[in-house]
Amino acid sequence: MEVNDFDAIRISLASPDQIREWSHGEVLKPETINYRTLRPERDGLFCERIFGPTKDWECYCGKYKRVRYKGIVCDKCGVEVAPSRVRRERMGHIELASPVSHIWYVKGVPSRLGLLLDISPRNLERVLYFAQYIITVVDEDARSRTLARHERDLAARLAKLNSDFDTKILTIEERRDSAIRQIDREYDEQNDSLSAQLEQRSNAVITELRNLTTRLENRLGQGLDEDIVLPWQSEPFLKKGVTIQRSQLDLLNTAAQEQLSEIDAQVEEERSLLVDSVSVKRDHERHIAEQELLGVHEQREMQADRLRMQMEDDLQELKSLRTRQLLTESRFRELAERWGNVFDADMGAEAIRKIVAHMDLDKLAVELRQEIKTSRSKQRRKKAAKQLRVVESFRKSGNHPEWMILKLLPVIPPDLRPMVQLDGGRFATSDLNDLYRRVINRNNRLRRLLELGAPDVIVRNEKRMLQEAVDSLIDNGRRGRAVSRSGKRKLKSLSDML
Repeated sequence: MEVNDFDAIRISLASPDQIREWSHGEVLKPETINYRTLRPERDGLFCERIFGPTKDWECYCGKYKRVRYKGIVCDKCGVEVAPSRVRRERMGHIELASPVSHIWYVKGVPSRLGLLLDISPRNLERVLYFAQYIITVVDEDARSRTLARHERDLAARLAKLNSDFDTKILTIEERRDSAIRQIDREYDEQNDSLSAQLEQRSNAVITELRNLTTRLENRLGQGLDEDIVLPWQSEPFLKKGVTIQRSQLDLLNTAAQEQLSEIDAQVEEERSLLVDSVSVKRDHERHIAEQELLGVHEQREMQADRLRMQMEDDLQELKSLRTRQLLTESRFRELAERWGNVFDADMGAEAIRKIVAHMDLDKLAVELRQEIKTSRSKQRRKKAAKQLRVVESFRKSGNHPEWMILKLLPVIPPDLRPMVQLDGGRFATSDLNDLYRRVINRNNRLRRLLELGAPDVIVRNEKRMLQEAVDSLIDNGRRGRAVSRSGKRKLKSLSDML
């Protein structure tokens, strides 16, 4: 069959194993040829050990020449003795230090990768080019354990809160009771003092009454030689010269009784004022305590509600974590600090590969069909139908979604990207060699940074640059500014060659 005898070409995904089967060796260096010897550099883009000899039936070092050594691999230079035309068909590969996405499946219309993940092309691009994190795994067992732990923690914190406020309430009640007891003690002292005053003043009146009664009884029927003045009266009770009679003794008893009654009334009035004062003081202390207790109860309710709301927000935040959720860097750090044991998130093609590698296409197809049947939203049904077409295409073809993320990059045969010497010693080379060189340089630099344990920000930037280099190789100018040589001519990529 002639090479030109075909009806159609079909381009499909290749698995990493298939790329490795195609390859005859790994291209490690960005060099093409040695400009002094004009021979291909070992492990470079034109390496004879990988792609075959440049001269028919002759190894690199010249140890084996002629067709009789066909198929022998030189033990010195490692080149197989073969016709030079094998350099039109033998492929190599580049082992990428970090997975990269295939730009056709990201920037194509519609974006196959975006449809499969149900992520908008813009958000997918932000993840692939290290502007946003995406949650790759949510550990449901860890989430359940964390939810249970937080519920226990809430109960413990509420119990601690109630215990603290019970202590405050008890302190206020004890202070109130102590103040009231002090008021009662002062009342008892003042009441005892009033009782003592009553007794003292009453005894004085009674003593005075007895003395005067004895004195007057001894002088019954006789005239008084001086005025008799009672201590509680300003005017004389009996004047000088008055003849003492029995009726005057009765008047004396009446005056004494009136004085005793007045003393008793005065003391009772003072006691009544004292009782009122004590009652006011007690009520004041109770009122102060009630206000404090009311404030404490309100504070307890407020703090308990705030604690419940905070816990509810935390639990809601924990429950809302889902695979394929997008996070800014600050949000990721905040969530990782709190729920780092529950989920994993990452950036770049590696994160997308983790997600698509764990996708159950059969289950997803059933869910999408169900959604198309039951959804009332026309837009949602249309989107689900597009997703279903992509899922069914993968299922029928037998391809795996993770193959859209490249871990191995094929290097096409060197005779399809030739390098030719011009008059004057200059060289003309295929644009693909420049694009491959960018990929290899950035890949080697990234590998060194990873070996050195460089900071994340530097590694992420290098991974992004590797992604951009592979994008330019596959389809230059499809995303961002096209890679060009001096003179502003855009380099032709693999897509342009096709």
